[in-house]
This record gives sequence, structure tokens and C-alpha cells, in this order.
Amino acid sequence: MKIIKEFYTNVAHQQCDTGDKIIYPFGPPIFQTEVDEEFVKELLDEGKKLKDEDDWSMKLAGNFKQGRSFKYKEEYTLKAEKYLLGYLNRFIDNLHKFNSKDWIKNMTEVPIGIRKYVQGEYFLDALWINYQYKNDFNPQHIHSGKWSFVIFCKVPEKIFSVQANSNSQQAGEIVFSFGDKVSEAMSTNFPVKPFENLMFIFPSNLEHYVPPFWVDEERISVSGNFLVKPKKVGKRIVSF
Repeated sequence: MKIIKEFYTNVAHQQCDTGDKIIYPFGPPIFQTEVDEEFVKELLDEGKKLKDEDDWSMKLAGNFKQGRSFKYKEEYTLKAEKYLLGYLNRFIDNLHKFNSKDWIKNMTEVPIGIRKYVQGEYFLDALWINYQYKNDFNPQHIHSGKWSFVIFCKVPEKIFSVQANSNSQQAGEIVFSFGDKVSEAMSTNFPVKPFENLMFIFPSNLEHYVPPFWVDEERISVSGNFLVKPKKVGKRIVSF
């Protein structure tokens, strides 16, 4: 069937060889990018300095038998914040192009009383590193804050090579989940096979999980949450 007029869409879609499109107009936005190798190396080096006192495992949803999570020191978190905010701003700048600016602005409003708000700004609330080993997994969960992110620092290809004897063939992946399945023709899961330096930024309340893998390897990722605080100029809170 010949398509006479091209239908233009800026929502997520697949372009078919026949000229058709399969469009995905619903669901939360996920920003995909790649970070610099030097920054990933820095994250790994700083992670090696963390000790038992920095253990973050009990703060997470993860079921880690062998692996652990550690929270970065506050000094390093502040150092990394500027770099990471650069990616968040790139994400938001692109959201501006396709969404109402009021919607974006509303996400940074901070309540200061009954029906009173001030315009806020994003800051990095927490930054932690995850060491995942054979059989470890992170069940379906959400984060705190407005936006969250994950950076994949070490991803051995071997973790994808062995799959469980089941209908779930997602060893070593990350899976985002949203909505109810209202048709057999739809999926509520978005599985991704990660690679080193890959970064995702997503709404903090978007559910996601990390299935286990079945080989003796180490998978390392770094995650964090962006929250909102009131803007200040000197000692004065700026309101709009």
C-alpha cells in the first residue's frame, strides 16, 4: 500500500521498511546517553576507596548475596554533581522542545506554605556504586526525588551468555516497567542490555529492576537521585 502523505511524529517510533511507523506516544521519558570514559574511571577509582562505614546496601531494594552497594563521600558527590547536572540539563532542554514549558517548570516548584511555591533548582542528593555478582538481583522498585540515573561502569559480555531455563531471558539486563497491560499486543516492560559508559536518566518513580546473571563475573553500576531545593541568591530565596 502506497503512503501518499508522510505522517510526521516526534514521539518514540519505529520506522518500517514499508514506510509505515509503529508509534509509542505514551509513557515516561527516558534519556539515553554515554558518559566520558575518564569519568567512569574516576567513579571506579573513587569506589575502591569506600569502606564498610560507607555501606549503602540496606538503603536499597537489592537482594545481594555476594555484592554490595556503597555511598560515595559527600565531598566527591559535590564534585561529581556539576558534571552530572550537565546531562540532566541536556535532557530537560530537549524535553522543552516537545513539551509544555509550564510542565517542566512545575517539576522544580518547591512548596513553602499553603498554595505558595518558590522556583527551585536540581541538586544531586545521593550517589552510590553497586557491585553485583552471580545470583544477585535488584527487584522492581522506584527511587526518591524527581529524576534518577544509572551509569554502567563495568559490564562483562559474559553475563549475557548464560540464561535461566525459563521464559525470562534477561540475565544481566536492566528492565524499566510502566503501566498496565491492556492488550496482548503491548508490553509494559522495556528491557535493555547495557554496555560500559551507557547512562540513563529517568523519572524517579519509574519502576525498574535488574535480573540476576548466572556466571562468576562482576557488574558495576553507579546510581543517583536528583532532588529540588529553593533557588538562592546570597541569602535570599528567589521566588516567581
